[in-house]
Amino acid sequence: MKLIFIVYNISIEAEVQKLLQEQKVDCFTQWPRLYGQGQTTGPRMDTNVWPGANSALMAVVEDAQAPTLMNAIQQLRDGEAKREGIKAFQLPVEAMTGKI
Repeated sequence: MKLIFIVYNISIEAEVQKLLQEQKVDCFTQWPRLYGQGQTTGPRMDTNVWPGANSALMAVVEDAQAPTLMNAIQQLRDGEAKREGIKAFQLPVEAMTGKI
């Protein structure tokens, strides 16, 4: 199993949710509002000086689904989300309670 951790600008929430539906990712945990700074996007602190915020979510998927999901996120990043920002990280899941 793999954990996919995605951080993205809140302005592309609809696109990310659509991607998850298309990739049949129906179980995830989301942090709706985060502040931070990326290498190319600059600070997003939800203030007058540094407007904007990010969101993040994580999903645990089967090993076979992970490359397809990461590829779909990369396509979104290369396309309509290029200006707004999205980044994904893939991590191994060594153990988990319950089922996927």
